[in-house]
Amino acid sequence: MNQLEAFFEDLFLKKISFKLPAGVKEVIVKIAPWVTLIIIVLSLPAVLTLFGFGSFMGGFAPFVGYGLSSRYYLGIIILIIQLILMIMAFPGLQKREIKGWRYIYYSNLVSGVYGIVSSYNLGALIWALIAMGIGLYIIFQVKSYYK
Repeated sequence: MNQLEAFFEDLFLKKISFKLPAGVKEVIVKIAPWVTLIIIVLSLPAVLTLFGFGSFMGGFAPFVGYGLSSRYYLGIIILIIQLILMIMAFPGLQKREIKGWRYIYYSNLVSGVYGIVSSYNLGALIWALIAMGIGLYIIFQVKSYYK
């Protein structure tokens, strides 16, 4: 993992010449814990659906439904992994600790890999790569703010 992180650090901090202004980085670091918390809260209904609680949340209970694909379940499992990483990141992001930054980095990697693997056509693959690249770019731009 350290080699991959070093590769992205070199790419997003040295090879790409456009840097975010310090003020923008400071704003990102200040709001990151709260954006993470909002994403956690908004993702909970999808996780609850997996356990059959979705029927009274406007969704459906997958254990009762028919014809659900393995892609659906894989997506929910990936979402759960991301949520766990975000929950673990929240206190570290508030304290500007590098472990909080790393959990968000891992969450972005998990999301990106899932997006690439589950792409059903070239357009979806390109958008998955773009989204992962933007996320990693922002994450590495603010890395120095975490100790």
